Amino acid sequence: MLENLLQILGRSGFSLKGFGPLLLQGSWMTVKLSFLCLLVSVGLGLIGASAKLAKSAMLRIPAQAYTTLIRGVPDLVLMLLIFYSLQTWLTSLTEALGWDYIEINPFSAGVITLGFIYGAYFTETFRGAILAVPRGQMEAATA
Repeated sequence: MLENLLQILGRSGFSLKGFGPLLLQGSWMTVKLSFLCLLVSVGLGLIGASAKLAKSAMLRIPAQAYTTLIRGVPDLVLMLLIFYSLQTWLTSLTEALGWDYIEINPFSAGVITLGFIYGAYFTETFRGAILAVPRGQMEAATA
């Protein structure tokens, strides 16, 4: 599909001195990355918000540590740390279990990393949104 679009735009003069197809590929990659990161981060955010609002301290404490740590460290530092350490941890795990080497491709690592980082922000957003609903409305919704 993307190849057909690139061919059509290439014939119509959308070359931008030869960089048009590269810009379109990069734009499409950005859209895919954004959508997948959104799915991962919303999922982590909902899980984290549920854990932070739980009565059990075994759920609340790790969720609190996750959001505090991730939101307190700069995103670029976390991106580099998670990107490189995730592959190292996976290599160590596969060696310990006697499995074949597994390599994470950069796109998947980017989705996991950005989803993990923004999941902490979504956790606090969802937690605040849930707490902002008045108790009477919660009871009415339950009924």
